[in-house]
Amino acid sequence: MSQAFPPAPTAADSRDTRMRAVLLVAVTLSAVYTVHVIIDILRPHLGYEEGHALVGWLNPPLKGQPSPPFGWYRVSFWCYVLSLPAASAFWLLSRRTGHQRTHWQAAAAVVLLLPYPVWMLDTLTRNITYLLLCLPSTAYALWLVHRMQRFSRLPVPALLATAGWGAVVGAGFGGSMNQWWTDYAYNYLSPDNGALTLVDLARTKLQVMSGSVVSAGVFEELGKGAGVAIAFLLLRRHVDNVVSGIVLGAATGVGFNLVESAQYMALHDGASASTQYFLRQSLGLMAAHMAFTAAIGASFGIARQLRDKRTRRIAISCGFGIAIAAHFANDVFISAYSRGKQEWFDPSPTVDLLVLTPLAFLVLQGPLVLLYLLLLRRGTRDQAAALAVELAAEAATGYGAVTQDDVPVLLHPARRFYLRLKALRHGGITAYQHLGRLHQAQLRLGMARWHRSRAEYDPTTPDEHTLRQHVISVQHQPCPSTTSPRRPQAVT
Repeated sequence: MSQAFPPAPTAADSRDTRMRAVLLVAVTLSAVYTVHVIIDILRPHLGYEEGHALVGWLNPPLKGQPSPPFGWYRVSFWCYVLSLPAASAFWLLSRRTGHQRTHWQAAAAVVLLLPYPVWMLDTLTRNITYLLLCLPSTAYALWLVHRMQRFSRLPVPALLATAGWGAVVGAGFGGSMNQWWTDYAYNYLSPDNGALTLVDLARTKLQVMSGSVVSAGVFEELGKGAGVAIAFLLLRRHVDNVVSGIVLGAATGVGFNLVESAQYMALHDGASASTQYFLRQSLGLMAAHMAFTAAIGASFGIARQLRDKRTRRIAISCGFGIAIAAHFANDVFISAYSRGKQEWFDPSPTVDLLVLTPLAFLVLQGPLVLLYLLLLRRGTRDQAAALAVELAAEAATGYGAVTQDDVPVLLHPARRFYLRLKALRHGGITAYQHLGRLHQAQLRLGMARWHRSRAEYDPTTPDEHTLRQHVISVQHQPCPSTTSPRRPQAVT
């Protein structure tokens, strides 16, 4: 008697499952927000508070505190309050209308995430000058992240979307969680004696600052990691191994670093803007937040090639743990170094900025940068070895999508670039782009064969026949320099 196996999941079932997972990510972020609201509601009231609103963000701002940010905090809070019934309504609609379930679930996720971009409107509007100053270096960092992929690459719009998540949603979530802490922490940590002495104030401030370090390490990485998780769920067909994961995480961290750089540059009316730009947009551009989130992305890339669900969860949890621990340790030691360097070294400002600070970055953030570079190197080698086998096997089929002459070209990025430059010289930018599309289509076909050989089936990924026909159709598209099909030739 033959054993009956359950039918393979269809593409529609897979999309529905992934959208439910995306909605779960949004619900988790909203649940964390809810916990902070409850803690704030239960806070003890101190005598010096001018207002006693149910939620601290609805209180009048303290003396000396600028009011515009608190206005945006209130708007963000009311967006959160309204998002709960709206998301519930969308979820109920998804239960009733099965054929539109994915769309209603996506709408519910967007509504739940709405408070965090709203929270960032203050930074985006008041610090627009500093944001524009940081855009060129941020674009350069994203270009470097894109160039990390030597073979099959993630679409450029996907990198821009993940960077946008880090800049808007990730930074908004992390910033709002940090602001919740600083809003209610004094109520819990201040001694309830009616009058605070200078010693009490100093001790309370130190405790709040220590908690802020923990809050930043945990919630900023959760906010950025949520974007990586959503990108992994929606773009899994383009995620091949640890290389793709690192690229997704690094792009998210670059976007987060853009907004945080503008915030720090704007402090004290821009008095230290040049120093902050050097630290965050030059010295730490490929480290810090980019390195932290690259560790999270690497864990998703590794999980892509693991079959056991429990092992995948462990890998992703380890990625989050590494990022949070590295972020926390970096903030702690950087703060300790900043307080104690005058006692240890007594350096001049120039030596401190150009010598000691880079050394501190190298010691504290260098290991994590080395980690993602080593993982990137290993993942690239795995892709090269796999493509050498799969492209040769595809050429042996005789279908014409890949020939034996194509294989050595596709396996060497420098040769591909050389051929594209020749195409640019003879046929212009259209021929350059056409040859790039052909190379990527052939590499994507090879990667699809690799995933099939490893039993890494993904229902949303086009099958090999579809990818092969796509390659052939690109080959037969006319180019400006010739009417015959353009295909890569071996470089002698």
